[in-house]
Amino acid sequence: MRTCLRKIGIVAAIAVIWIAGCKNTVEVEKEKSYASAVTFKAEDAGKAGVKITMATATEGASIFYTTDGKEPNAKSVKYSAPLTFDKDVEIKAIAVKDGIENSPVSVGKVSIKTKTVEVDETAPAAVTNLTATAKDSRVLLTWTDASDSDIYGYEVSYSGSAPINRAALPALNVKSMMAAQGAGGCYVSGLTNGTEYTFTVRTMDTSGNKSGGVTVKATPVAVSANSPMTIALSVPDAATNTSLDVKVEVTTAAELKKVVYKKNGSVNAKTLLSDTGAEDVTGSVKSNGKFTVTAASEAEGNGTYTVAVLDESGREETEQITIGKFDFTPPSKVKNVLAVYSNTHNEIILNWTNPSESDFDHVEISYTMNDGTTDSARSQAESVKGATKTFTGIDGTKAYYTYYIASADKLGNKSAEVKHKVGVNTSVNNIPEGFVKVPDTLITGMESWTPSSEVFVNGRSFEIKSFYMSDHEVTRAEYKARIESDPSTDDAYDKDGNKLTGDAAGKNPVNKVSWYDAIVYCNRLSINENLTPCYKIDGSTNPNDWGTVPSSDDSTWNAATCDFDADGYRLPTEAEWEWAARSGENYTYAGSDNIDEVAWYDSNTNGTRDVKTKKKNGYGLYDMSGNVSEWCWDRYGSITSSTPAAGSEWGSGRCRRGGSWNDSASYAQVADRYYSYPDNRYYIYCGFRLVRNAD
Repeated sequence: MRTCLRKIGIVAAIAVIWIAGCKNTVEVEKEKSYASAVTFKAEDAGKAGVKITMATATEGASIFYTTDGKEPNAKSVKYSAPLTFDKDVEIKAIAVKDGIENSPVSVGKVSIKTKTVEVDETAPAAVTNLTATAKDSRVLLTWTDASDSDIYGYEVSYSGSAPINRAALPALNVKSMMAAQGAGGCYVSGLTNGTEYTFTVRTMDTSGNKSGGVTVKATPVAVSANSPMTIALSVPDAATNTSLDVKVEVTTAAELKKVVYKKNGSVNAKTLLSDTGAEDVTGSVKSNGKFTVTAASEAEGNGTYTVAVLDESGREETEQITIGKFDFTPPSKVKNVLAVYSNTHNEIILNWTNPSESDFDHVEISYTMNDGTTDSARSQAESVKGATKTFTGIDGTKAYYTYYIASADKLGNKSAEVKHKVGVNTSVNNIPEGFVKVPDTLITGMESWTPSSEVFVNGRSFEIKSFYMSDHEVTRAEYKARIESDPSTDDAYDKDGNKLTGDAAGKNPVNKVSWYDAIVYCNRLSINENLTPCYKIDGSTNPNDWGTVPSSDDSTWNAATCDFDADGYRLPTEAEWEWAARSGENYTYAGSDNIDEVAWYDSNTNGTRDVKTKKKNGYGLYDMSGNVSEWCWDRYGSITSSTPAAGSEWGSGRCRRGGSWNDSASYAQVADRYYSYPDNRYYIYCGFRLVRNAD
């Protein structure tokens, strides 16, 4: 149990450790290096909250983190710049570098009240009842595990050596430096008979705290070749995502009576043989010399297995094997999907960049056709080995084709699909899926608005062309599908107030995104769907050329231009947003004078909610009031009769509209306007929604 939390500005977790494995020939096992654990530094960010900086001492390593309680991995959010939090949160982070093992998980608990990070510094209890049983060229160590609830493992060393035992750590899907919790001991093999060794065992918890060492001495001895029982275990070299056979070779002077195995089972033969949770494989080993391990995940299959054998003469022995052959990790998704449609040849040519993983094998592609209203049934998937595919016989009367591309490895593990839409017949009424068509209008500057408007001011005359607007704010799942990370940190709930975490929160609106983030998403989505991107920075419409999204004000990014005639995705102008929010009605909020009918705001929720769970407005748009506030294209400034349709040409802030779950009712009014700086991600509860030209 944890009894001490220290509040600090910098939190250091487990340092780099070099180890050798606890196997039959420990001297042969190559030492492995681990990335240095992530450290946290907390700084007071004033009203914005607490700024957290993460670092690792391993040069060239990347940091990945979570804030939803899940264990981080290389597909979690990648750390690129200091993070600012406006509420208490627990950060879990790992360092990852090719060629070495991932670091252990570092945990930092951010406290807004104290503007610090809390870290556990209480040492765990030591093992008890440590014993050493001498055998031929090895020693069996057994102990009683510590009773703490957060044990990471047991560090084993002898005669001043480095830690020598290693077992799978399922949460990280990598190797730890410790004997596994629950094993109750381990073998130390490859020792010299007649030499006395001193063995030391230390308990380590998940925060990296170690107990004092408990020691025991033993001298391995040679014994008669006819009297001992020996067990040799082996597995095939090939990876698997179904099952594998463990070969068991037992040398003994009597017939086998009982053979059992258990993952992380006790190394004490008598204990394991009587363990009701152990698998009895006596028949299989006696008839076939093996048993089969079946698993549905790496966490389930990989790890250290203990086998116990009893013969008819009463001899009993155990042996361990560490299995790491189960592989359920799919390859990365394909990238840079491009499509060329030829109405002359009635064909679509798809090109893409395949994943770089060594076990990548092929992609599987299927498609649907849309006639302007509904999708056809999906085609049977085709397997493609290369990075291009030509589809012939394209029906030019259809509105568009949607291709679904999944990468697969040699075992058949498949990535999530990449969805790529290809327009075919632009004359078909082609309202994008999930969008509504907002009608055009001519603002004369003579209208009377209820409630009054700061955008449609007296004397300001301009045209709003018809456009498509997404009926919902961009969701966390949609953002992650394109950007491959979800920056959201606001608490997420379903429509009934049940708290959601991880993928279950995918229908909540993405939040903690800057204006810069939003325009990157727009262009990436446009490129993916073979549309003309709207935004250009430093002469390029490809976000790959823009560099890392700035975390502070950037003059080059501030000078981004928008091609309002392009058919790609973009942010609405402030005028488009307000025209759509009002939807030809005179309501205070988008769709009602009763805010609770249409908005999630500070009086009815403690976080974001699934989109489209409140009443829609007259144009069929949801959450135009509340949930998250929404970025618009415009610079923020005073609106006059001469202000262009795309907003003010001056001002360092960008407009936000609609109010959020953390704002009062006044922010949710259709006429209310405010701003934030374009690099700001935190403390503003902001997301965005998409529009496209309809003309």
